[in-house]
Amino acid sequence: MRSFITKAAVATAVAMSFAGSALAADDITVGVSWYKFADERWKIDEAGIIDVLDKAGATYISADADFSAEKSVADIENLITRGADVLIIMSGVADAVGPVVNQALAEGVPVVAYDQIIEQPGVFYTSFDARSVGHALAEGMLEVAPEGNYALIKGDNGDPNTHQMFGAFAEMMQPSIDSGAITVVGEQFVDGWRPETAKDVIEQMLTANNNDVQAVMVMNDGMASGVSKALEEQGMVIPISGQDGAPGALNRIARGQQTFTIWKNAYELGQTAATVALALAKGEEVEGAMKFDKGPNGVELDAVLLPVERIDATNLDKTVDVGWATKDRICAGVTDNPPALCQ
Repeated sequence: MRSFITKAAVATAVAMSFAGSALAADDITVGVSWYKFADERWKIDEAGIIDVLDKAGATYISADADFSAEKSVADIENLITRGADVLIIMSGVADAVGPVVNQALAEGVPVVAYDQIIEQPGVFYTSFDARSVGHALAEGMLEVAPEGNYALIKGDNGDPNTHQMFGAFAEMMQPSIDSGAITVVGEQFVDGWRPETAKDVIEQMLTANNNDVQAVMVMNDGMASGVSKALEEQGMVIPISGQDGAPGALNRIARGQQTFTIWKNAYELGQTAATVALALAKGEEVEGAMKFDKGPNGVELDAVLLPVERIDATNLDKTVDVGWATKDRICAGVTDNPPALCQ
């Protein structure tokens, strides 16, 4: 995947803080702990990280916990043993990794919490604005389904991002619920954000309501892949959301199997996290950093939060224009009612 320019001013400022320091970074080893690398999205994040590290001459090492909190802890310890000078941690279960994160910080190894917050003093947080994601999910759903029965497929209950996003989503939906325009007929967290679990959950909700569901708010694209399969098996075509802008989701949008996704430019987030990690390893300040204290425990962290954008069938070209996805990938298998990009 090639590099690209976006409109994210904050990320640009962070990248500028790194300009001209590539030679100083060639002795730095960056260790990345992934929690669920099997999801399509995280390969995009990794490509962004590697892009920055390769240009800097820094070394990339990584480990994948495969949805295991226990393995996450062991992976982080192993990355330190392997010589990581700085860590980027996609935690999965933040409480589980807290002690080993504190150990790393005590040993002088900076820690960047990647996309999922780790509320430990001294951790640097890089992610997207979770509340903006929640607002965008609500705005998108209200446009395509202003009334009817809703099913809500939420992320992992142990992930603070889930609660930030859902809190913002619920705020915007509440007036429609109070008026009776919208009725929530099913609402459930999904452990590990697993697509197969999401499929099981929506199947149970459909059965319980005799398929009388007019819209499904799904909190990410991975789970949306499972939900869309369940709806297809029932012959149902109803609004369904997602989040991340994964190429598979963009293809589902083009094929009419998913209504929209909240695009989080994961490649850019990877670039930003790598840039932050290199600055921290060199003891430099990170330009564009802000203070963030909106986690469940209110711990104040330095952070960089990137913006999000809703993508539907009308603006799929935006993801092509910046090199995020290809037209061929998005339009694969599109036959009936092709969006403008695929015509």
